Amino acid sequence: MPIRARLTMWYVGLLAVVLLVLGGFLILRLHAGLIHGLDDSLATRAAQISLGLQGGCEGEFQDVSDASLVGLPQGESGAQLLSSGGKVLESAGDPAAEQPLLSADQVRSVLGGAALRGTVHTGPDDEAFRTLAVALPSGACSGVIVVATSTDEVGRSVRELVIQLSIGAPIALLVAGIGGWWLAGRALAPVARMTREADTIGIERLDERIDVPAASDEVQRLAVTLNAMLDRLERGVEDKRRFAADASHELRTPLAVMRAELDVSLREADLSTSARETLESAQEEVERMRSIVENLLMLARADDGSLELLRAPVDLAEVTEAVTQNASVLARPKRVAVVTDGPSATVYGDRARIEQVVMNLVNNAIRFSPAGGSVRVTTWLRDGGAGWTVNDEGPGVSPELAGHIFERFVRGDAARSNDGGSGLGLAISSEIVHAHGGRIWVDPRPGAGGSFSVWLPGDGATRAPVA
Repeated sequence: MPIRARLTMWYVGLLAVVLLVLGGFLILRLHAGLIHGLDDSLATRAAQISLGLQGGCEGEFQDVSDASLVGLPQGESGAQLLSSGGKVLESAGDPAAEQPLLSADQVRSVLGGAALRGTVHTGPDDEAFRTLAVALPSGACSGVIVVATSTDEVGRSVRELVIQLSIGAPIALLVAGIGGWWLAGRALAPVARMTREADTIGIERLDERIDVPAASDEVQRLAVTLNAMLDRLERGVEDKRRFAADASHELRTPLAVMRAELDVSLREADLSTSARETLESAQEEVERMRSIVENLLMLARADDGSLELLRAPVDLAEVTEAVTQNASVLARPKRVAVVTDGPSATVYGDRARIEQVVMNLVNNAIRFSPAGGSVRVTTWLRDGGAGWTVNDEGPGVSPELAGHIFERFVRGDAARSNDGGSGLGLAISSEIVHAHGGRIWVDPRPGAGGSFSVWLPGDGATRAPVA
């Protein structure tokens, strides 16, 4: 899950917990406050009734209670006078007061001097009443006064608050989620920008750097760290390129000397058969080393941007015909037929370099073709340029390998790992093609043979079409 989504979810989740705790606290406080208000009101009514009965209970309780209950919800409040045994002597207000609201034990407890507050459920609907019981002071009237009022209003107020919270909380969470998503996007925007910038910096653009934000924060430190890493990468790549170029230059001379000495030695007529075979084998290895050194030197020049191209109109049909004739020496031992077809196709480029690319592709096709197979080189015209395709009957290229086959020293799977190549031919071909402003690609089709194609501009343009 993206960081932006996780941050938003954490923000909304934390806010939901806060709203839940706050809502619960408000509900409990509201309920407690309303109950406390009822208790104060009941205490006032009980004191009024007690004071009104100082002259005696007979005939006075009804009038005194009705007058005292005026401030309480009409029809939902009542009062009763209980005897010491818990029997209702007098009642007023709500019919629920006609039944004892206290047990005998509770009556005795109140007569002992303790005021008793509580909530009781009574009546056919099991309605909740808040009650207060106090003992009458000694005098003309004795007993326990119980004043009660319904808690329906408290319940309604609490339910209203719950409904309001139930509606308001989701809206608040939705608004917070949208705001959190926007804020997270704003906070991560510099990271997204740096990601896009870093994604465009390839091996050929290591001199570029990521813009460092002005704010002194974690994002700025990340940009500085990435730029420092790019500095190290650039130095490492430059050191490697310089080493390859210097080594290639240094090796060319001793290899040329060795090749010349081997050529001279092979001209000797009195060499034994074993000596001649040894010298010829050494000559082949020296030639192979010379080819690798030349390839490395060419790659080093391509990396430095010093690969020179002598551009001129080139007929690809002539080039492919000449290359296939030269490749017949490699094809003959395996009895591989190399054929060309396609129209005359003219491009603007360096003929020697183009021949090198064609030779690399044809040699690869011959090397991986089975004995008695065939290699076909086809020229074609497309998108204001021209190109050619080399097809063989070998094992083909897997989709996994296709994305890396033009990288240096990549030699692929087992079917391509013991061919004796250096893994530089396709990389060199790619560099030459790109230097011409063209494009080279492979069609992955495992088991159906290899198929490599090259497109070059016909007028020296530098933009290649998408295959």
